[in-house]
Amino acid sequence: MTKALHAVNPVRSLAAQSRQQLLYLAIALFIGLIALVTSFSVYQIDQAGKNYMRLDAIKLEQRNEHPDYVLPQQDDFSAYRKWEDIPQGVRQLFSAGKIQPSDPLEIERVNERGVREYGYLLYSNRYQSGGLYLLEFEEADKIEALTEAIFKRTLIDASLITGLFILVLFFVISWLFKRALKPLALLVEWSNQVKQNPNNKINAQFSISELNEIAEHLLSTLQQVREYNEREQQFLRHASHEFRTPLAIIQASLDTLMVRIAPEDPNYRSLLRAGRASANMILLSEALLWLARQHARPIGKSVVRSGALCRELFADMQYLIENKSIQVSMDDQAGSISIEKDLFRIVLANLIRNAFQNTASGTIAVAITDNSFAISNPVDTEDLTETVRFGLGLQLVERIAAKLDWQFDFSLDRHSARVVLRWNLSSVPVSPQSS
Repeated sequence: MTKALHAVNPVRSLAAQSRQQLLYLAIALFIGLIALVTSFSVYQIDQAGKNYMRLDAIKLEQRNEHPDYVLPQQDDFSAYRKWEDIPQGVRQLFSAGKIQPSDPLEIERVNERGVREYGYLLYSNRYQSGGLYLLEFEEADKIEALTEAIFKRTLIDASLITGLFILVLFFVISWLFKRALKPLALLVEWSNQVKQNPNNKINAQFSISELNEIAEHLLSTLQQVREYNEREQQFLRHASHEFRTPLAIIQASLDTLMVRIAPEDPNYRSLLRAGRASANMILLSEALLWLARQHARPIGKSVVRSGALCRELFADMQYLIENKSIQVSMDDQAGSISIEKDLFRIVLANLIRNAFQNTASGTIAVAITDNSFAISNPVDTEDLTETVRFGLGLQLVERIAAKLDWQFDFSLDRHSARVVLRWNLSSVPVSPQSS
C-alpha cells in the first residue's frame, strides 16, 4: 500500500514541490492573462469602430448647424435627418425599436452587386438642429481582414508582454521562496548533525523563532527516546545477568541427573527435553545481553546445516503439538551455510515455537533455502492477533534480525500467519562435504 501511494505521489523536497507549483501558477496566469487580453482586444476593436462612427456623427452634426449644408448621400456613407428619409430597403434591415442614441446597430447583408458587407446605423441627437441618422456600409472581407490583423498584432504583443511579466514574476517569487525555505534547509542540516552526533548537544540558533521551538522539541523528544533506550538496555543487561546464575544451576543439575539416569529410563526423554530447554534459555539470555550492549561486537559464524537444525527443533518441540491435529510440511532446499549459529538457532526456535503454540489444527508449512526461512501456520480466531504479532518471541526475532541486517517480514490475516526471514551471506553456501 505504501509503495503504491509513493508511486502516485513521489516524495520530493519542499523546494522542488514549490517550484513545480509555481510553474503551474505561472502557466495558469499566462493562459488567464492571454484570455483576458484577447477578450479585451476584441471588445476594444468593436468599440473602436463604434467610436469612429460617433466621431463622424459629431462632425456632421456640427456642419448640420448651417441650414444650407447638404448631408452626404453615398453608397458607403450617408446621413439622414429623419427616419422616414432613409430608403425603405435599408430601413427594413434595421429595427427601429432597438435604436438607442449614440449606440450603433450592426447588420450583415449581401448588396445588389452580390458582395457581403456589414452595415452600421447610428442615431445622434447631440445638437438642437435635430437628430441625424448615419449609415455606413463596408465590405465584410475588408473589415474581417483588418480585424484579424489588429487581433494578431495585439495577441503577439500581449503574449510577449505577458510572458516577460510572468518570467520576471516567476524569478521574483522563486527568489522569495528560496529565501523563505532557507531556514528549513538549515533545520534539515542541523537535524543531520544531531543524527550523526546523537550524544553531543547541538544548540539550535535560527533566525525564526518557530524553527527554534521545533528544534527544541526535537531535542527534547530525542533525549526522552535516548533515556528510554538506556533504561531498556539496562533492564535487559540486569535481567540477563540475573538469569545466568539460576540457569547455570539448572543446567548443572540436569547434567548430573542425566549422568545418573540411564537412557532406558522412562524419564530420560523428559530430562533430555528439559536439558535442551535449559540450553535454549541460556542462549536466549546471551542473546538478550548481546542486544542490550550499545556496541555489540560481531558474533563469529559457524557452519550450519539449516535443514537438520530445523528437524532437530521440530523434535525438541514435538510436545507442543502432541495433542493437536497438526501436521508439519517441510521443503528443504538448503545445504550447509556459514552463519551466526547461536543467534540463528534462537531465531528459528522462536519462530517454530510461535507457530506450534498458536496453531490449533492444520498444516504448518516450512520452506528453507540457503538464504531464507519461511514458516506459515493456520490461525483460527482473531483473538490471537496481539499474541502472535507482539509476543516476546517475534519481538526478539525482529530485534536480532535488525541488528544482523537480516530481513524479517511478518503477515497475518484471519486464516493464517506467515513469517519470512532472509539473510545476506558473506560467502557462497558451504558444500556438504565441508560440513
